[in-house]
Amino acid sequence: LLYTLFQPIASEYREREEKINRDLKNKITSAQNFLNSITINGDRDFYVKKYNKEIMQKKMELNSYRQKLAKLSGAMKELKEILYTKDNWSKFLHDIALKAKNNNLKLFSITNNEIEGNNTNFGKVLDIKVKAQGEYGNILSFINDVEQNELVTNLSVLKLEAAPQNPIADINFSVWGVRP
Repeated sequence: LLYTLFQPIASEYREREEKINRDLKNKITSAQNFLNSITINGDRDFYVKKYNKEIMQKKMELNSYRQKLAKLSGAMKELKEILYTKDNWSKFLHDIALKAKNNNLKLFSITNNEIEGNNTNFGKVLDIKVKAQGEYGNILSFINDVEQNELVTNLSVLKLEAAPQNPIADINFSVWGVRP
């Protein structure tokens, strides 16, 4: 009587435990197979080391590209400053006025004439005429300051006129540049 009462319960328990045991054995076998598949020459961390090395190489390549990009960006910035554009033109004219002020010159006028392009990328792009009054040394210092600009600038005409206080200078500059 006890056998008939406990036999179904015991059979059900045994089957459940055997299933759990089989599942655990399958998981252990699967894990061992995985470990064996990633183990190369007894080194379980072979792929980890390999991929870490590849990551480091890619980081070094990325840094190299970043350095090249920074150099290129710097070169483009330098080139942008010597390109003859309307923006650089206005900055240049403003800069002339500041240089005259810094050299204690009294500006009477600044006129400019844009030279039309002649199908070449580089050439004379602008003629500038400045009329100013000041001490002779300040006039020479002003001319030097203007010629030291990023745009290729050179003195084309200098006329000095005697005045009661300081000489009056008519200064013509030629600006050369690269047309975009």
